[in-house]
Amino acid sequence: MPRLSLSINVFSYLDYRVFLRDLYTQLKSTRGGFSFRTFSKRAGFQSPNFYKLVMDGKRNLTEESLPKFMVGLNLNKQEQDFFRHLVFFNQAGTHEAKDYYYQKLLQSKKFNQLKPIEKDQYDFYSSWYHPVVRELVTCPQFDGTPQWLAEKISPAITVAQAKKSLELLEKLNFIKKNDKGHWIQKTNLVSTGPESTSLVLLNYHQGLLDLAKLKLKEIEPSQRDISALTLGVTKDKIPLLKKKIQEFRQDILKLVSTDTTPEEVLLFSMQLFPATHLLKDDKAS
Repeated sequence: MPRLSLSINVFSYLDYRVFLRDLYTQLKSTRGGFSFRTFSKRAGFQSPNFYKLVMDGKRNLTEESLPKFMVGLNLNKQEQDFFRHLVFFNQAGTHEAKDYYYQKLLQSKKFNQLKPIEKDQYDFYSSWYHPVVRELVTCPQFDGTPQWLAEKISPAITVAQAKKSLELLEKLNFIKKNDKGHWIQKTNLVSTGPESTSLVLLNYHQGLLDLAKLKLKEIEPSQRDISALTLGVTKDKIPLLKKKIQEFRQDILKLVSTDTTPEEVLLFSMQLFPATHLLKDDKAS
C-alpha cells in the first residue's frame, strides 16, 4: 500500500487537524483518485466523510476510531506514536492532561529535530528560577560560577540546577560570554507578550503563583507589595482594564530597562479574572 504522507511531515505539526487539512489539500492536488470516501473505505469507517468531520473539528478521534484512522493514513510506527499523542494533546480537557501529552511529543527525536526550540522553551518556562538566573548574571558581584547563583537564589536551588540553567539560557541565546569571559545578557528585556495561552506559559504562571504562596509569609512587608481589588464592572470595561494593565506592564519594563547592574531580582505578577458568571440576562430576572 503506497504511503499517503508525501512531503507533509506530521512531526512538524502541533495541531493534528491542521496536519489533516494540509495533507488533504496535497493529496487532492497530486492524486486525483483520493477522496473522503476512499479514505473511509481504506480505514474501515461507514461514514463516507469521517475524515472531513474530524478535520473540521466536528468529530474527535477516540481510542476506538484512532487506530482505524491511522490505518487510513498508512502511518509508520514512529508516526503513529506521535500522531496519537498529538491527537490527545489537542483534545485534552485539562491542563494536566495537555501537559502530559506535550511532554510525550517532546520525547520524539524527529519532532525535536524539526522544532528544537520547543523543548528548550518548555524547559525555560517550567522552572521559575531560569529568568531569575538570567537577571543575576548581570550583577557586578557575580563571579561566573553556578555556586554563587545557588547561594543567592531564594528559595534555594542546587548547584546542578544553576549550572543547567546557565547552559539552557546560553542555548536559547538569552546570555553569552563576552571577550573577557564574563556572562552578559544578549537582550535587555524578555517578555512573553500581553496575551499568551500556550501550555508552557501556563506552566510558568502556575509556578509563580505557587512560589508566591510559599514566599508570602517569609518576606517583610517593607520588601513587598501585595494587594487585591474586587471590582464590579460592565463587560465593556474588561478590554479597557486589560489594556491599562498592558500599558502599565510596559511602563514597568521601560523603567527598569536601563538597570544593567541590578542589586536585586524581583518577580512581578498581576492577575485579572472574573469571579462570577453574571450575565446581562440575569439582571432582568
